[in-house]
Amino acid sequence: PKCIQWMYRVFGLGGLIEMISVRTRWLDDQVIKARRELLHHQKECKNGQLIILGAGYDTRGFRLLDLWNGSNDSSDNDTTTASSTFHVIEVDQPEVQEKKVKNMQWLMTKETNDSNNSNHTIAHLMESKQVSFLPVNFVTDNLQEKLTSHEQFSSSSDKQNTTLSIITMEGVTQYIPKESTADTLKKMHNIVSVGSTLLITYVDQDCFGATTSTPPSSLSVKTQNMMQLVSKVGEPWITGFTPGHFASFLQQCGYQVQSDTTLSDYNEEYLGVVGRKLSEEEMICAERFVVANVI
Repeated sequence: PKCIQWMYRVFGLGGLIEMISVRTRWLDDQVIKARRELLHHQKECKNGQLIILGAGYDTRGFRLLDLWNGSNDSSDNDTTTASSTFHVIEVDQPEVQEKKVKNMQWLMTKETNDSNNSNHTIAHLMESKQVSFLPVNFVTDNLQEKLTSHEQFSSSSDKQNTTLSIITMEGVTQYIPKESTADTLKKMHNIVSVGSTLLITYVDQDCFGATTSTPPSSLSVKTQNMMQLVSKVGEPWITGFTPGHFASFLQQCGYQVQSDTTLSDYNEEYLGVVGRKLSEEEMICAERFVVANVI
């Protein structure tokens, strides 16, 4: 909304909405790309699952219809069959999930009856458990145990299972210690198949210099303003990585980086085409976006 954009600009944070919008679009595109690659490369079994860690109010399982249309995609005239299955499992704190489920149930009452889209309604996806919710207290619960006991989750410990996973961890790593991120990623590595895809974001370590008396010259004023703001609010960013360190970090957790990009890499592709391209001074390149494979 324009009023929110105006408010951000008043506080010197113009470009923040664009940063979040680009991150959302990037992740949407990568989820669909991973889903299509899964379909094209799994010849013996085309089953798949999207695991959204720290899902919050994410709605990808409901709004990315290509997740479901892909199961019957016959464009390649290959072995894709209607028996293919795909599930989305949203993982988050119990109180967050409780609020979200109530909101989704309210939205179900607003849906129109559309016979051409009946398999993609919120009601159908929830009632069929194609989209399911897994409450996890990340402090007291064991993520690995909770997931493997979830009825919709396909674990790599099942030797008959060839399901590939798409794991997302969006806007999470900056809020928790590196040890917590490593623990989560290692637990996921234990229970998903080799070749699965990890889509994860992190904050560039250089950004943390914005709160010092001599911020790095590479940081834009907008990025400095944002970092100073988040240091004062109730959920400060506490963890950052350099690109090289993050690649090494993921390698130690069992993942191989395929790409590591940021807002400036998509400025023209995502924003320029709709007349919202940012100047260098307007860009907030605090977060980086990573595609990695389970090895």
